[in-house]
Amino acid sequence: MYPFERFSQDAKAVLTLAQEEAEREQHSHIGTEHVLLALTRQQGLAGRTLQSLGVGEADLREAIKSALGKEQRPVIQQIAPTSRVKRVIEIAFEEARREDSSHVGTDHLLLALVIEGEGIAAHVLIDRGITADRLRTEIQRQREGGAPERWSAPPQAVPMVRHLDLRDGQGRTLGIDATFTGFSLEECDAIEARLRQALGG
Repeated sequence: MYPFERFSQDAKAVLTLAQEEAEREQHSHIGTEHVLLALTRQQGLAGRTLQSLGVGEADLREAIKSALGKEQRPVIQQIAPTSRVKRVIEIAFEEARREDSSHVGTDHLLLALVIEGEGIAAHVLIDRGITADRLRTEIQRQREGGAPERWSAPPQAVPMVRHLDLRDGQGRTLGIDATFTGFSLEECDAIEARLRQALGG
């Protein structure tokens, strides 16, 4: 098993979207085709690369539907990835290691789909002239000229809670639990001082 935390934030989103794609099509598995569609929906490095190569979501959906046929399967409680998807993830980690990258990004997943070579996603991409070498060239161009992959979620501000005993103008004590979110310690001190001044505490 590969550690989930090694995926970039965009790659994690792709895996979630792949499951949504499987549920949407009422499939009992997550296949390479679902991962490919998820990559087109998530605007990470892979999505920008596909767009630059002229491969769009609508075109891929039609090609995948044609490859799968009309048969639909009932939704089951647990949707599991196919052995091909597991192999794609293994290849994605290998690609990340080859580049000395500590994380697996959407670009590695996209490359892995083509390198795996046997899944529906690979056939659809190769039919459109998308080879591993062509992908590597375009991915590098996108890295140099576009927004970087999101490697982690933006840090969440940790709220600070202070209990303030303030006195009003008549000498009565007013207890307040004040929550400060997104403020530095100095800013919290300044706000507290203004509250005390305003209430005479």
